[in-house]
Amino acid sequence: MPVEIFTDEMERHDFPVFQIRESYTAFARLSARMFLKSPQRSYDRVKSHFLMGQFANIRDLCHQRVEKEKIVVHSIPADVLKHVRDASGMSQATLARAMNTVPSVLSKLEKADEVEPDIAERYLAAIGTQTATEVSEHYARNWLRAKPPSFLHPDREALWTIDRAARDLLAFQEQMTDPILRGPIDLLRNELQITEAYLDRRDHIMAWVGDIGVGKTMALSYAVGLLVGDGRSGRRPAFPVGPGRTTVCETAIRVAPTFGVLVDTVTEEEVVRLTKQLVASLVPGASGGGLSAELGRLIRNMAGMRPVSHMENDEPITKDPIVDLLKEGLGIDEVTDRIVGGMSLAARKERQMILPEGREDGLLWVSNLVSAINSGAEPRFSIPRRITVLMPSNNLSADGQTLSVIDTRGVEGVTQRPDITTYAEDSRTLLVLCTKFADAPNTTVQRHLQESQDAASDAAERYRQCILVLPRGDEALEMPGLDGPVISRQQGYGLRRKEIEQALANVGLPPTPVNFFDAKNDDAGKIWTALRGQIARMRAAYAARGVNAADGVRNLIENVDVVRTSEARREIEQDLARVLHAVGDLPETVRPAYQNLIDQLAVGHHSSIAASIYRRGDWENFQVDHILGTGVRVDANLRSQALVQRIEHKLMDLESKYEDLEAIGQNLRALRARLSESRQEFLAAARTIGRDAYGELLSDADIWTQTAERYGQGAGYKRDITAAWRNWFETTEGVRQTASKVSERLQDAWSVWVLEPLMRATRVQPDSEPGGA
Repeated sequence: MPVEIFTDEMERHDFPVFQIRESYTAFARLSARMFLKSPQRSYDRVKSHFLMGQFANIRDLCHQRVEKEKIVVHSIPADVLKHVRDASGMSQATLARAMNTVPSVLSKLEKADEVEPDIAERYLAAIGTQTATEVSEHYARNWLRAKPPSFLHPDREALWTIDRAARDLLAFQEQMTDPILRGPIDLLRNELQITEAYLDRRDHIMAWVGDIGVGKTMALSYAVGLLVGDGRSGRRPAFPVGPGRTTVCETAIRVAPTFGVLVDTVTEEEVVRLTKQLVASLVPGASGGGLSAELGRLIRNMAGMRPVSHMENDEPITKDPIVDLLKEGLGIDEVTDRIVGGMSLAARKERQMILPEGREDGLLWVSNLVSAINSGAEPRFSIPRRITVLMPSNNLSADGQTLSVIDTRGVEGVTQRPDITTYAEDSRTLLVLCTKFADAPNTTVQRHLQESQDAASDAAERYRQCILVLPRGDEALEMPGLDGPVISRQQGYGLRRKEIEQALANVGLPPTPVNFFDAKNDDAGKIWTALRGQIARMRAAYAARGVNAADGVRNLIENVDVVRTSEARREIEQDLARVLHAVGDLPETVRPAYQNLIDQLAVGHHSSIAASIYRRGDWENFQVDHILGTGVRVDANLRSQALVQRIEHKLMDLESKYEDLEAIGQNLRALRARLSESRQEFLAAARTIGRDAYGELLSDADIWTQTAERYGQGAGYKRDITAAWRNWFETTEGVRQTASKVSERLQDAWSVWVLEPLMRATRVQPDSEPGGA
């Protein structure tokens, strides 16, 4: 094959005969595939002086010949080949006969990771279907990247468009050395890289968020199929479920070939700290600061310190071994040591357990193991920080997507938790906001959407959030119909969806997709189709962005009006420079960061607030420095909102001004996309700045001591705590100094993340060399 390609092409282009002969000798041991994959390496091996001037021509001719004749030049994943055979309906035995081999060879081949190009080419040719031809064409393409995406990749055509544009842009850059084009080339390359990196990965996370007791764990178990039991006893969730406060940590579900459980555990130091908090909360006269009920239950089970109850005179009497130790006069540290000693931590080093493939009792095994770990009854595992369940699932791997589902800890009023924020701001995560049917959209859902909007998150515009309503019983059928009673659940869902959409609109919240899932009555496949569809919309936004950048590359190459384009770029640089100079200074504080803490104190649960104060703000359900950091982000958004709008309006004006120059329009749209990204980076930096600054301020503040003892002293706890904190923030000199430092750091972040990138992207002239005129 390689010899014929080179000799044929050389003869056709009148290469001297001696060059053909010597080329034959040089290339005889090189395959066309090696040459196409690594032309420079092949060239170095040739070492033929007469080919140096013709190397690029030979390379291009080979690419044309290979693509024209659909010569497969890349290894093909075995699952792609099996997909082609399955789609054709051809058995292994039939295909083996067509390939002059035996079925056992094909069986081994289809179990491999990848198949060499020449064997894969024979395999596809023997099948001979349209799909087989399409696969051959896909792996015969001249990809710039080292390894093409799988044929089964849902965005393979968008990735091909991006790859071709990147290759064309690279060739264009090698030819066009005019510095005037450096800005647009860099901008388009960056857009292509961002969109390719996003689309190339197929993994996404769905984070289910909801109040304690909303039923999300139950619904998730039914949706994923994590159910045990049979028709006689009834199906039940494999996860521990109840009316709330059942799961001790975040739980994840990940698709895998077989069942397994992975556990991220806390450190031994953390075990001691948590145990000490449990003991301290049981000391007579203790004022709050204890652990959650589920975590306390787990620690007691690990140490064999469960309370025991019995009846005396028809009254329940409880005997608590920990309280008894305290009554005996032992101190907190001594009791803690005894409890930790009873846990046998040295034996609790297990982190994962995987079942062999094909076990039929996988779900029951998962159910028993997760329940034991969650309750502290499994002696091989310590306190879990996160439990990940591995399981086979068509719903989590359909449509070319690879999904992980996160069952977050239940919300207790405050949604500004670090874990929820991380998921909400992750470009690959869909946030599923769970709510009951009767009160949808409930307060938590509306609060999250409002806080997301206040912080200028791009989650809504990029389809990264949705509402999942969880009906129970006949709630959907009990909806009042327009012209009579509701006759189906779907009709009830439709009526309720309109009410929810109107409720969101009434309070100025963004339109948000609304889905319904009744765990006991609805088909789980439909909800996964809807959720995967929203993931597809998330990906489609990036695909459209990549195609727009590819169009920009094509327009840049095909319509280079050197004089007009250069003048347009200079004018754009000058106009935008004036605007960026005018918006260089952030205005003064609009909303003090501590106001966010005041607001969260109003909605937070009193026990979470007390627990946080007891730990000097370090409590997952009410993390004070994170809440203050979010307050800084909200203020940064309010301070920069008008400035960003001014920049965006200028870019839109320039786009209108140069609408007849398509390349300029593409670049300006890319600049607007970059402005949106830069703003998010600035706001993320604002939260970090606020969290750091106020965390340092509060590390040794006396306000913790002042407010710690108020818990348990009668009504009005949250009112008094709020007043004390407001007074501290308004009268403490250190607060004013911290706010001033935060403003200085925000100003610097504004320049670094927003102004400077825009200036660089529109700069026409190259930077002056050191010492230049």
